[in-house]
Amino acid sequence: ARLRARRRAPAAPPVPPPRAAADPQTRSDFETRFARMAAQTGMPSMMARVLICLFTAESGSRTAAELAARLRVSPASVSKAVGWLEERGMLRRERNGRREHYLIEDDVWQQAWLASMEGIAQWAGFTRQGAELFGGDTVVGARLLATSHWLQHIRQDMIEAAEQWRQAAP
Repeated sequence: ARLRARRRAPAAPPVPPPRAAADPQTRSDFETRFARMAAQTGMPSMMARVLICLFTAESGSRTAAELAARLRVSPASVSKAVGWLEERGMLRRERNGRREHYLIEDDVWQQAWLASMEGIAQWAGFTRQGAELFGGDTVVGARLLATSHWLQHIRQDMIEAAEQWRQAAP
């Protein structure tokens, strides 16, 4: 008990001081750059724009009409982007009366990360099945088995890292 009492609590990351909200043009420029970065790292452009529009909304929520108007795109484009983001656990739908709101949670990245781990599990399963089909004594079978082991290992490490973060997060 004495040792535990002497342990120091981990230092929390510094919180930036409050500042005045950026003017609308500065915010818009930032959102454009943020969405461009997301697209450059592999997210389809429209999906990135919708995600960033939600991410930078004070409430983390907007309706389809609000998204379409803000992004100057068709409702169909918003619908497709929302479906794609929802499949990946990056947003959820909530009905408020007759309108549906799309929103992101503060832990959106952890949820998306965990959802992507299910895809990794599928890859690991199929490569293991392929290794069994081709046989571990063949070049193809060995390649598939090594891939399956690597994917299983990485998936487990990522899940553990996400859980450690969840437990340590302020």
